[in-house]
Order: sequence, then C-alpha cells, then structure tokens
Amino acid sequence: MAKSEPKDGGNGTAAAKPATTTAIGPTIVIKGKLKSDEDLIVRGRIEAEIESSKALLVENSGIIKANVRVKSARISGVLVGNITAEERVELAPDGRMVGDLKAPKIILNDGAAFREHIDMQSFDEAAEARPEPKVEARSEGKPDLKSDTAPIALPPSGGDQTGAIALK
Repeated sequence: MAKSEPKDGGNGTAAAKPATTTAIGPTIVIKGKLKSDEDLIVRGRIEAEIESSKALLVENSGIIKANVRVKSARISGVLVGNITAEERVELAPDGRMVGDLKAPKIILNDGAAFREHIDMQSFDEAAEARPEPKVEARSEGKPDLKSDTAPIALPPSGGDQTGAIALK
C-alpha cells in the first residue's frame, strides 16, 4: 500500500513537489534492496538494505532485518541490523533493536530494548569542536596553560599514598 502524489498538476505542467510517504503494509514482505526519497512507514517485514534521504518509521508490527541509512528514524517495532542516520535515531518504548546505532542524536526511551554499540560522534570530531587551551611562555621558559576550565583538586602529596598524584 503506497501513497504518493502526482509530479505534475494534472495538466502536464510541473507543480511544486508535495511531501510523499510510502507505507509498507502489515501483510507485505520485501527482500533485496530498497532505495527511497520519501518518508517510509514500515508495518510489514523488510529483509532488504534500506537507503533513504528521508525519515524511516518502523511501527509496532514492523520488522526490519537489514542495514539502514536514512535521514532520521523512529523504531517502535523490531530492527536487526545497523542503522546510520544523518540527524537522529529514536528507539520508542516498545522498540527493539540489535545492531549498531550511528547518529549525532540518539534517543532511547524508557522500556526500549537495545543491544550492541552506539556512536554519536567520533573522538576526533569532539576534540575539534572544543577550543584548545591557550599556551603562554613564562619567563622561566616553561609553558603556562590557561583554559576556561576549573583546576582539578588533587590529594596532598607526601607520605605513602597509593594512587595519589603529585605535581611539582
């Protein structure tokens, strides 16, 4: 069951493209590869690699066994496979997922079940986003680090303290 709008105004002239959505009904099974430029609602079963420039919504009755690349996703059904999203992935309270999640924003609602790994931002990207501390030379030739963060409190040095850090 698919809902889509005509690309022209009915008279052969191009009209503004309305938003379209494709729904995979509960009795439909798709195997192979699925590529879409529409929002995709899954109520049935998909055993196909999914690639979409729009959103993916897996409803309670939906089951996906595949790797997924989309703009955003909300999982209320079952997804077995890895998912990569440009914007966000949300695992609803009744959602179940086994696979890796990769997106800048990930939401795991209370009651959702998830197993494997989450990657929200690589270490290098996070380090690049933070300002670097300013280094100024002191008269003794030792660098003086200045940053916007508060100093770390260390335990007093001296004696035999296991695990204590002493700075000179």
